[in-house]
Amino acid sequence: MAEYWDAYLANGQKTEHILERGKAIPQGLYHLVVECILVHTDGSILFMQRDGKKASYPHYYEATAGGSALFGESSETAILREIAEKTGIHLQTDQLIHYHHFVAHDDQCIFDLFWAKVDNRKDTITLQDGETSDFIWIAPADLPNFLETQLVIPRQKEYVEQLFLEKE
Repeated sequence: MAEYWDAYLANGQKTEHILERGKAIPQGLYHLVVECILVHTDGSILFMQRDGKKASYPHYYEATAGGSALFGESSETAILREIAEKTGIHLQTDQLIHYHHFVAHDDQCIFDLFWAKVDNRKDTITLQDGETSDFIWIAPADLPNFLETQLVIPRQKEYVEQLFLEKE
């Protein structure tokens, strides 16, 4: 089944164009990507391991749940759907904390990045077939060693370091 996205200008303005996953995005247009770091009330951070069949970063840990916003979705609607699909955790909009927005011109993506505190049972994470193969909660004390010794998507590793380790 085809997946459709809204097309945006680099300044975030939505256009009338509709994009389709897998097809070239016209020059000057972008699609919206959302990601969210999930932090348990005990301070541990959820990392999801990408499926080994993924084209990019197979077997790497993701510090975020996320993906492309579908046609008609806002950043908030898209990230709530993505979190539920990727982890089985159902959040409300007021739990989302927006912390970064940037445009990746080379990838023709606009990123909206969030983090959220969760209090679900840690063993209730569900894996999305073809997307994720495992998960792990990393306690704050173990975070530096985990980031140093495990394969973590580089951009997301930076977010975690900035948000949770670089405290003066």
